[in-house]
Amino acid sequence: MNIGIFGGAFNPIHNGHMSLANHYVDFLDLDRLIFVPTAFPPHKMNDDLIDGKYRIDMLNIAIEGNRLYSVDDCEFHRSGKSYTVDTLKYFKNKYPDDVFYLIIGEDQYMYFDKWYRFDEILKYATVVTAARHRDKFVELCSFKESNYYMKNSIVSDIDVIEVSSSEIRNRIKKGMDISNLVSKKVNEYIKEHNLYV
Repeated sequence: MNIGIFGGAFNPIHNGHMSLANHYVDFLDLDRLIFVPTAFPPHKMNDDLIDGKYRIDMLNIAIEGNRLYSVDDCEFHRSGKSYTVDTLKYFKNKYPDDVFYLIIGEDQYMYFDKWYRFDEILKYATVVTAARHRDKFVELCSFKESNYYMKNSIVSDIDVIEVSSSEIRNRIKKGMDISNLVSKKVNEYIKEHNLYV
């Protein structure tokens, strides 16, 4: 099977995430797409990162009814920072005969050669990202001395929905409407549990 691994803080999961997920299922002909919420992101410190229980709940709410989507909380069962290479090892042991695609953001891809054991990651999965302007994006990456990883990756053209989790959190703090940025049920969950206020 072809399996997509979509990691992130999902703080909260929003329509942009879901649009990307839907795109990659079609673009990569995926049999499954697994959302992997990060327990302790190694690349950034986020004071607004809420408890994993809420983020996992919102993910399950967002994917409800979609048989191709699932959520795996494996990173919450390890101590220390959540390194992608360890997560991919976990999935490779769990599904040894399957093919993996690691879905990352455009900004993350630009600095993929700075990731912890990035070369080992490429042994377990093909790295996939989306670029709004593919030719310009590849040109920007080409100056890197370690850009050989681009040969083991896929850059897709897609109309990326311009929304971020930080924008949503800021809007909530200001009492602004987010109903067009997250699903109805996720919005209801956020209000019910007074998240990000």
